[in-house]
Amino acid sequence: MAETQIALENSAGICRITCGWKKPELPLDSVRRYWRDVHSPAIARRPGIWEYRHYQFDPVRPLFPAIDDVGQACPADEQLMWLSDVRYFNDQALAEFAANPDPVVRGQLLGDIDLIVDQSTTYKAVGAMAMTLIDDSVLVPPQGPPPAPAFGLFFRSRTPEADFRAALSALAARWAGVAGVLRLRVSMLEAPDVAAERAAGYPIKTHPPERQYQAWIDIALADEAVAEKLPLGGVAEYVGEIHAYPIAANYTSNYAGRPTFVGLRGFPAWDALTAIGGYNQAQPAILEWMYGPVASGVTLEPVGR
Repeated sequence: MAETQIALENSAGICRITCGWKKPELPLDSVRRYWRDVHSPAIARRPGIWEYRHYQFDPVRPLFPAIDDVGQACPADEQLMWLSDVRYFNDQALAEFAANPDPVVRGQLLGDIDLIVDQSTTYKAVGAMAMTLIDDSVLVPPQGPPPAPAFGLFFRSRTPEADFRAALSALAARWAGVAGVLRLRVSMLEAPDVAAERAAGYPIKTHPPERQYQAWIDIALADEAVAEKLPLGGVAEYVGEIHAYPIAANYTSNYAGRPTFVGLRGFPAWDALTAIGGYNQAQPAILEWMYGPVASGVTLEPVGR
């Protein structure tokens, strides 16, 4: 199962990784529910998507012991609140996604950005620059609060891009071999292409360069004490800051090229169904009757290994 999941994730050639924070007047809980139960199911139906995961973050807190010359704190008004990782098999799939639905409907979907978002940055990670190295997660694909401590680690570099990427890739490979590391995916982030985002019709709310990141590691640990075992020697030579965002929840709305049960019916339905075993409501015939052809082939994803 782990090898199958890793191969599935790594078959995506293009990742668009969007992260940001809400408008200050909006309650965080309301924004989280809207993104999970309104925005994500709509996006999950767009053609061309290979996988769509939405991460919700709690405030930054240091995960590692103090590292000389590496910052682990982040001002509260600069911290990310979410990340959406939308993956595509190739350029053709991305073009199909960009062209659908029609401009009127697409504009209404993108209205969520103006409704919710204060600042948000979209990065790309392509090919070998986005790789899952290990995944022994209990639940694949993930839905809801993680069953083990999980973090989004965001890095700011202090060296040229090629040197930073080579050094961080080597570090991630060492981490993946540490006992107690359950999942590790590393994404090397390209600088935002504001012109491309504007051409695609997205409202531009990109963070200034000094607040942008150059890499993201999605990591889950058997327990937080495992972080003390992760080698950090020499990291200050190429990393200026590491911000550890605890993952409050992670929802998968599209998996292997089709919407998930959560992507169709929403997480509250998934949560209620799995809590009492209402699996009759997860049968393909019912899902296709309710949602039409988009539900073809959708089954209830595993609830554990």
